[in-house]
Amino acid sequence: MRFIGNKTQLLENIKEVVDRHAAGAYSFCDIFSGTASVARFFKQWYEVYSNDLLYFSYCLQRATIENPSKPTFERLTQALGILDPISYFNEMSTESMESLPIERRFFQNNYAPTGGRMYVTDSNALRIDFARNTIEDWNNSGFLSNDEYFYLVACVVEGVPFVSNIAGTYGAFNKTWDVRSNKLFVLIDLPVVNNGLSNRSYNEDGAKLLQHISGDILYIDTPYNERQYLPNYHVLETAAKYDFPTLRGVTGQRPYELQRSDFCSKKTVVSAFDALLENANFK
Repeated sequence: MRFIGNKTQLLENIKEVVDRHAAGAYSFCDIFSGTASVARFFKQWYEVYSNDLLYFSYCLQRATIENPSKPTFERLTQALGILDPISYFNEMSTESMESLPIERRFFQNNYAPTGGRMYVTDSNALRIDFARNTIEDWNNSGFLSNDEYFYLVACVVEGVPFVSNIAGTYGAFNKTWDVRSNKLFVLIDLPVVNNGLSNRSYNEDGAKLLQHISGDILYIDTPYNERQYLPNYHVLETAAKYDFPTLRGVTGQRPYELQRSDFCSKKTVVSAFDALLENANFK
């Protein structure tokens, strides 16, 4: 996934530092998880705790960090005969999804040309809408466990950037269609490492969370400029929450006043670091 500050290309470098300075460590905490790429990588060797203020990040963590393994969807299979919901959505024709009522198509009504914006094409917006509505319906009907629900939501979120008509973030959409926009939206089948340990994921303020957890390695990768992350990734946040927010402006931003990070402000970043480190009970 394209994400500001993503450390995918630096994972081996980070591991080299960890191995050199933290031999014998048991637990690893990624307190600002983002796409969860670091937490996911280190889950191979450590009991992992991951956290982020963004809900879409929490869904990615919940699916691949807290989940012990890929879900089996037994209740869904028993109720509807669907063995693999990922294949179910990905192999379905877009035309067959037209049965979804117009009022339930939040992405098509707000982020696609039908809604006057160009984050995704109308057909891909419909595919996202159909998947998210169906997942919610299955969950409300008791066909999914919590593990299975978060896994499917994460598979949707992970797929959105591959068809998004953006330059890099969702701060704005392109005025002409990018090549990737014409790809077919599909859910991404996420791998899950089973390390046999009690991994946990959180959707909290990092400094407050550190008052309640402790361990060996604390990996701190904070926001590093004044751009808040939520307005840059508001479409992914909506894909995860699917809460039909009231949008504003040409770019269709969702409200984010309650999710501002103190690490994005020159006035508050020093005190934010102080609070974070004062609460850190890690070796």
